[in-house]
Amino acid sequence: MNSDEKWSRRRAVEVHDETADGFFAEYRGDNIFDSPFRYGRHFIDRAWVRCVSQLPHGATCLDIGCGVGAHMARLLDQGFEVTGIEPSAEMRRLAAKNVPADLVSDGSVLQLPTPDSSIDFVYAIEVFRYLDTRDNAQGHREIVRVLKPGGIYFGTYVNKWALDGFRQLSQLRMLARRVTGAPRRYHVEFETPSSLCDKLRAAGFSQVKAQGAMFAPLRVLHKLSPRLGAAASRLTMAHETWLSDHGPFRPFAGHLIIIARR
Repeated sequence: MNSDEKWSRRRAVEVHDETADGFFAEYRGDNIFDSPFRYGRHFIDRAWVRCVSQLPHGATCLDIGCGVGAHMARLLDQGFEVTGIEPSAEMRRLAAKNVPADLVSDGSVLQLPTPDSSIDFVYAIEVFRYLDTRDNAQGHREIVRVLKPGGIYFGTYVNKWALDGFRQLSQLRMLARRVTGAPRRYHVEFETPSSLCDKLRAAGFSQVKAQGAMFAPLRVLHKLSPRLGAAASRLTMAHETWLSDHGPFRPFAGHLIIIARR
C-alpha cells in the first residue's frame, strides 16, 4: 500500500468526523429545494427505493459507510435485517440516534466483516468517491464476495464531466496547491458511466446499469444565490429524468448511480 492510498483513506474518515453534524442536520431537513444536498439525495433515494422494492421479505442488507444511519432506519422500519459499517467515530455517534448502536460497527469496504454470499442488498452511498482506483477495485470485489447470487448492489459515484465543473475546480485547486504548498482536503475519484460499468463487470457483477441523477448546474446556482438555486430546482424537478438520465446527458449529471447484480 502506498502513501497516497493511506492518506486518502485517513482523510476520508477525518473529513466525515469534521462534517458529521452537518450531515445529520441535512438529513433532518424537510425542504429538498433549499439545499443542493437534499435535492440530489432525493433522486438517489428514489432509485434506492426502487431497489428496496425488489427485495424479498426480511432480506439481509449491508450499508457501507452508513453515516448517520438514515437509510438503515428506513430499512428497519420495513422489517429488513440491516447492519452498517462506518469508519468515522462521529458518524457512528450520530447514527446511534437513529438506529440501535450495536447495528453499526467500525469497518471498511476493503475488508467487509461479512461471510461470503450472505447479503441480499448492499449499498454504498457517496463512499467510493473518497477512495482511489485500486481501493475501489478491491471494495467492488468485496461486495461481490458478500452478495448472494442475484443480490443487488446500489452505489453512487462522481461523474467526471458533471456540469457543475467539480473536476475542473479540483484540477485548479491541485495547481494552486503546487504553487502555494497548501494541503489537499481529500481525494476525489472521478468516473464515467461506461468505464465504471466495465470496472464493475470486471469485478464480477452482472446486469450492471448506470443512471444519472440531478441537473448538476443547480449546485453552482445554489452557491451564487440560495434563492435562485431553490427557484431553479423547482423548475427542473419535472424534467430531471430527461436532464440527467437521458442517455447523452447521463455523463454530465450531478450524481452517477450504479445498480448491479452479482
